[in-house]
Amino acid sequence: MKRMIMSRAEQARVLEKMERLQTDDAVATAELADTTNNGAETWHDNAGFDAAKDKKNLAELMMAKLSYFTEFGEIADPDGRTVAIGTRVRYSNEETGEETEICIAGDAAWLMGAEWASHQAPLAKLILGAKEGDQKTGTIGPNDRTLKIISITVV
Repeated sequence: MKRMIMSRAEQARVLEKMERLQTDDAVATAELADTTNNGAETWHDNAGFDAAKDKKNLAELMMAKLSYFTEFGEIADPDGRTVAIGTRVRYSNEETGEETEICIAGDAAWLMGAEWASHQAPLAKLILGAKEGDQKTGTIGPNDRTLKIISITVV
């Protein structure tokens, strides 16, 4: 069984999503009952029933996926001195001087917003383990980049 790792922010997002899905599941269950009682005489003529069943199946599938994180997930405990899952990193591109800030996410990165990068993404792989002031050079996309770590904070 694969060990899942996530930041505290990802854990909070997983729990929020599960709560919303439980509500969606309850609504879909009520819709199923309603469409069964008030729909067409046969199940194959009942579009409302099909839609409610699909909604319920999707909620149950997503809850099962997320429960894997709650059962087998480990919470990252970054120290704030090195780039790790659960840190916000400010870095500069040494060629352009442009500064960027990104948060490093674990295995639930798909639940997070655009300001989060998966720990498996090339950018994160390049800077993981770096400390403030470190420069890291590597390939991101089609180009080699040199990035300088400006600051690291725990999120």
